Amino acid sequence: MTEADSPEVAVREPGRRHRHLARIVAAVVGIALLAGTATFVVLWNRTSSEPVSMDEARTRAEADIPSTDQSVDAVVEADTPGADQSVDAVPLRPAAGIYLYRGEGTEHLDKPPVTQTQGPDMPGTVTHLADQCWRLRVDYSTNHWQSWDYCPAGSGLKENAGAFFQRLDLVVAKVDTSSTYTCDPPVDTIRETQQVGDTWMQECRGTSTGSDGDIISTGPYTFVGPERLDIGGTQVAALHYHRLRNLTGSQTGTEDVNVWLDAATGLLLRNDRVITVHSDSLIGGVTYEENGSFELASMSPT
Repeated sequence: MTEADSPEVAVREPGRRHRHLARIVAAVVGIALLAGTATFVVLWNRTSSEPVSMDEARTRAEADIPSTDQSVDAVVEADTPGADQSVDAVPLRPAAGIYLYRGEGTEHLDKPPVTQTQGPDMPGTVTHLADQCWRLRVDYSTNHWQSWDYCPAGSGLKENAGAFFQRLDLVVAKVDTSSTYTCDPPVDTIRETQQVGDTWMQECRGTSTGSDGDIISTGPYTFVGPERLDIGGTQVAALHYHRLRNLTGSQTGTEDVNVWLDAATGLLLRNDRVITVHSDSLIGGVTYEENGSFELASMSPT
């Protein structure tokens, strides 16, 4: 899954809320009564999310090298000017390195009300893993990132796992949510043989900090058809897919995502998404909504 998408992805898509949110809300209510509602509302609706720079993404990726199973050689190769990526060419695996995506989006929690922005620059880090697999991590902002793990399979591509992190600034505290998911068996992201309109089911499940029990993501994945996208002045053959997911288990919701993948490497070229997730809490139902899109700015990693 990609985005495929997600995430691309899906079960780890945003909306995994902390159970101790009610305690934070109680503290907030007391502060609001003391500080004055008008002033507090201004602070409450601020956003602390900022774009992640390419340099920041590179520093983070280099720091992660010792703690992951990625190929250090692949990162060095991508970082070397003029390096010949063809010596490490694998069908449906992009060159390792930092790619630039550009886009915009919003993420909103209704209780307590808080909204954050995404973009406009969103670094995407491709890391080569063992067995010719690879990982794409997209930093939507300093408060939100998502990753997808893919493995070539014959002349197709499968998604087998992913992760997600989000931080919400609630004025009196910053609430972090971390999630992981697996697709067992791995789900088809690009099929060896596919016709326009072909649809198949995908299912992944995962866990999230602050949620009791698994979250299950299930739904149809449709091959819309081949298209061509202009990526930084280059015409790129793309494969367009539409993914619908229903979330069940400890949280419920829906995910409606369109993704465009590079037909040659499987790299995510474009992502358009609308996500809604509902969670129970001691203060009642909480709803998270995300609406955003991003597109690759250049086919070459930095």
